[in-house]
Amino acid sequence: MAAKESTTKRKSPGGNHKDSLATKKHKHGNESENENENDGGEARELSSSAQKRLVRKERQATRRHAESVTEAKALWNKLRMKTNTKEDTQKLMEKVMDLIRGKVREIALQHDASRVVQAAIQFGSDAQRKEILEEICRSEGSLGEMAKIQYAHFVSLKFIKYCARDEASVKLIVKSFKGEMPKLAVHGVGARVVESIFLNLPSKLTAPLKQEFYGPHFSLFAKDLTSAPSLKSNIENAKTETQKKSAIDFVQAIINKGMTKSFYGFTYFQQLFAEYVEVADPSEIRSISSSVADHSIHLLSTRVGTRVVAACASYGTPKDRKRSCKSLKGYTSSSLLHRDAYLALLRLVQVTDDTVSIQKSVLNEILTKPKEGNDEENGAKNGLLELALSDTGSKLFLMLLVEDDESRMKYFDPYERSILEPVATIRENGKDVPTSKKDPDTRRRELLKHIRDALLETCTDHAGDLLRSLPGSRVLKEVYASAPSQKLADAVAETCATSMDEVFEDPIAHRSVKSLVLCDSESDEKAACVSRALVDKLGKRLPDVARSNRGAFVAAALFRVPGVKDEVKKAFGANKKKIEAKSKQKGTTTAGYAALLKELSN
Repeated sequence: MAAKESTTKRKSPGGNHKDSLATKKHKHGNESENENENDGGEARELSSSAQKRLVRKERQATRRHAESVTEAKALWNKLRMKTNTKEDTQKLMEKVMDLIRGKVREIALQHDASRVVQAAIQFGSDAQRKEILEEICRSEGSLGEMAKIQYAHFVSLKFIKYCARDEASVKLIVKSFKGEMPKLAVHGVGARVVESIFLNLPSKLTAPLKQEFYGPHFSLFAKDLTSAPSLKSNIENAKTETQKKSAIDFVQAIINKGMTKSFYGFTYFQQLFAEYVEVADPSEIRSISSSVADHSIHLLSTRVGTRVVAACASYGTPKDRKRSCKSLKGYTSSSLLHRDAYLALLRLVQVTDDTVSIQKSVLNEILTKPKEGNDEENGAKNGLLELALSDTGSKLFLMLLVEDDESRMKYFDPYERSILEPVATIRENGKDVPTSKKDPDTRRRELLKHIRDALLETCTDHAGDLLRSLPGSRVLKEVYASAPSQKLADAVAETCATSMDEVFEDPIAHRSVKSLVLCDSESDEKAACVSRALVDKLGKRLPDVARSNRGAFVAAALFRVPGVKDEVKKAFGANKKKIEAKSKQKGTTTAGYAALLKELSN
């Protein structure tokens, strides 16, 4: 019995031990589950992005001026609010200045804190801006170094933008960039700063910086400059051939590096490029034209860039010209309507021997009509009409319509002629050989044939619009002069008959009609289309043409056309006394009546 009890007692602890193990295991399991749940909760609380932010904050906390930067960034958030009053901005700026004073440069170099310095320059007073600028410029070339850094270069841009009107600040900026320009001009980030310098700061003050583009020898004389230098002026002032060649080579090196980084859109780069092609040997221009061809469209935003494309078209190979045309595909109309780009396109058309390529890439684009139903609804115009009515686009038609060079060039100003008139030649085997082989007149006729019918149709359908436009009237006259059309003549006469006062009293339209009539005076009687159509259409209303002084000039021109002279003289003869009285009126312009009276008296 005792043994049994002892056995029972021995079993009891074992059973309790198992129970306790089970309990412990259960507790341990619960604890593990709780720990897993806690871990999962923490994982859910700290996402990957949150963990990255935490790491970033820890890293930022170890940087210099961490506390000041954190406070300054908080103020920056308030400072940039558009709802701030002037007083709010001033108070915030005072706090920001207290935080960044003495450590501006270090803060500006931090990618996340640079915005604080930028805001201080933007919202600060003139005195505060100057204080920040002076602090940064204390270390030599600091602005120039900052201009090469992705985030810090924005500080340089802000200084240029907001300190441009203060001469003392501009001088500080220029001094800080001294010696850095050749490097910055070909730097991926610094190029933006160089662009801003020459676009926003006075050229007289930035002349020393521009002089650095021509080599170290020429930059020594930068202090004596009174105006913006150029490659040509430096070459003219060079004392030896070695100096001339070194200047050209230095600029060429900058251009070559800039082309590899596709800096074609920068104005300073285009200016430097234009200066280079102005003095470079044609063979050197040809060697770089292959690199420019595919980027022609990016150079057409400025006059100097247009000059570069025109020079490369003049001296480039036929293959280069074809690639230039391809680069402009889709931009022909917009280029012809641009105040500068049209000249490069005219030169390209003028020197390209492959007229089929020009027809496909250039002319076909301007011949494309707007989609049906969009003409009036969206205000879209016939492509040819829009070009004919523009000062620049009409030059293409005039260049193709007028036969002799002298008459053609009267429509172009001296600058345009300086680009279009020269015959491009290149030295080959000791001889000057033209870069274009085809006869210019043959080229002109082939291209004109491609657009003549469409141009004639446009002039016929929109005679009224063209008569009232100076460039449009020139196109209308040359279309009529190159191929007199009865249909066009009838359209002009119809416009004059239905809108007599609007046409004959208009300062442009009356001259347009007069020039068309004078075209008839130079042809035989049977070819006098406009004059005959005008006389027949107006009939008994013909004397009404002279109701105004301007209209009297048109009437006087009709007397010079042999085919209608007798009929016109008879129609106006009955009104001779009225015309004579009007020609003697005082206080009014009577030159038109005097001219008409003179024709009547002959």
